Amino acid sequence: MFMSISFRLLVNLESLNSVESIGNLVRHRTAPIVVATENGYAIRFVPAISGESLAHAYQICLVDEAKRFNLPLTEESERGEFLKFADESLLTKYGIPIPENENQIRRAEVQVLLKDVVCDVGGFLYAGDFPIKRTSLFQVGYMVPALKDVKATALETQFHVRHAPSSMKQYQAPYNVEVGSAIYTFTFTMSFDYVAKPMTAFGERDEAGEKELMGQRDTRIKAAVAALASFITLLPFGAKKSRFMPNLEYLSAVAACCEGASFLVSPGNDRAFVKETVERAREFVSLMERIRGSRPELKLVSLDKEGAAEGLDGIEVVKNPEAFAKRIVGVIDEASKVGK
Repeated sequence: MFMSISFRLLVNLESLNSVESIGNLVRHRTAPIVVATENGYAIRFVPAISGESLAHAYQICLVDEAKRFNLPLTEESERGEFLKFADESLLTKYGIPIPENENQIRRAEVQVLLKDVVCDVGGFLYAGDFPIKRTSLFQVGYMVPALKDVKATALETQFHVRHAPSSMKQYQAPYNVEVGSAIYTFTFTMSFDYVAKPMTAFGERDEAGEKELMGQRDTRIKAAVAALASFITLLPFGAKKSRFMPNLEYLSAVAACCEGASFLVSPGNDRAFVKETVERAREFVSLMERIRGSRPELKLVSLDKEGAAEGLDGIEVVKNPEAFAKRIVGVIDEASKVGK
């Protein structure tokens, strides 16, 4: 099962991703994007929220679900510090033998997965003499303004003054925070193929450890999916929410759940992305049937509050993020039962 989701969100007055402070100015992250103009293409710097911020939020959701399902976590992951066995001290702390040759890498990877489910779903990298690399099973990119709606994007500095008693006037310092408003889009993908399975194909096997992992596979998938549902409904990423809680509205989203192949939905750069995804999905299934001789099972679900899915066949449409998350969970659950 491979799943991909694209979102379109109307977000006003947010400071979700700050970068360095310059004096009394807290700057918003900006990034360059290429936009179409009448004379070709141009570079524009726009407010953005990094993929690291979104990935951290999903993994925090995964930690919460891992506790509920009684799955293993390290102390660092429980605190939201995703160090993920980056060096020898962390391997030693949790009693994992440091690989001394290439044949011991697979065994070490299995031991890491048994210690922390976040490393299973979110990947990790031990950069020692014999590195252990596990690619993340989920991917997420920057949240950026939708290309076709980039004119409706702004970044502005807001002036504030810290309150202090009148006898402490020196503490009433002014400060400035950059806030952004835009129609944002981002894409999230996840593959369930390697949950509870080592990616290292060679080397010594820890038969007992791998058997233990496979015994937890169904529970680990449930935790990953439950974390995704929380992520979709809460969108818990970003900083400075205590005083800059954004005015956020879901405009539309599209999800594709595909068995037997990997299909990536179109990015939400304009409202036509749902229609484009439906058309591409139809051609994709036909292409896979022609070159492989079998049709992959591909199901599409859309959240639509802006008419993005009107009049489209071959896609299920819901009206709110809770129903959207519920349907995605249902599709994955159905596929898991069929797979057994």
